[in-house]
Amino acid sequence: MSKLSRQRGATYEREVANEIFDALGVRIRRNLKQYQVKDEGDLILGKYLIECKRRRKIAVYDFIEQAERACEAGQIPLVIMREDGGKSLALLRLPDLLTLLGNELDPHQSQGESSSEDS
Repeated sequence: MSKLSRQRGATYEREVANEIFDALGVRIRRNLKQYQVKDEGDLILGKYLIECKRRRKIAVYDFIEQAERACEAGQIPLVIMREDGGKSLALLRLPDLLTLLGNELDPHQSQGESSSEDS
C-alpha cells in the first residue's frame, strides 16, 4: 500500500471517528495495531469492529440511491446484498446506523486504544 493510500485511509478513519463523536458523544480512537498486525479493524466502537473503506467509486451507491428513491417519509433505506458464493451484507447510511448504535452505547465508556493520532 502506498504512503498516499495509507494517509487517505487514516484521514477517512479520523473523519468517521469524528462523525461518531458528533452524533453520539462517544470518543473513539483509531486502532493503530492495524499497521503492525494482519486482520485488525480500523475502529472499535463497543462490540462493533469498523472497517473504513474509501474508494473513488463504489457501486453500492447505486443500490442505496435506489432504496432512498423508493422510501416514503419516515422510512430508512436498507440494502441487503450478496455476491455469488459470498455472504449477505447489509448497507445503510451512516446517520441511520449512528441512530441505532446510539441506543446501545454508553457515551462515558472509553472506546478503543489511546494513540498519538486521536480523532
